Amino acid sequence: MPEKIKVVVNEDRCYLCGGCAGVCPTLAIKVGSSRWEFFQDKCISCRICINACPVGALTAEPLGVSE
Repeated sequence: MPEKIKVVVNEDRCYLCGGCAGVCPTLAIKVGSSRWEFFQDKCISCRICINACPVGALTAEPLGVSE
């Protein structure tokens, strides 16, 4: 079973293109005109969004047991 992760955005690098949200199979990311939003309860830790980001603005942080 893959390690559960939290996807974190580097807001200095992200230009809100929506590429990550477009590839997320569970719609765990929402990108608007002025902000990026991540929904942990929907994330399946597949990392597709991280690999899809053209500017490398997304990273994964391991989730602790209590999160």
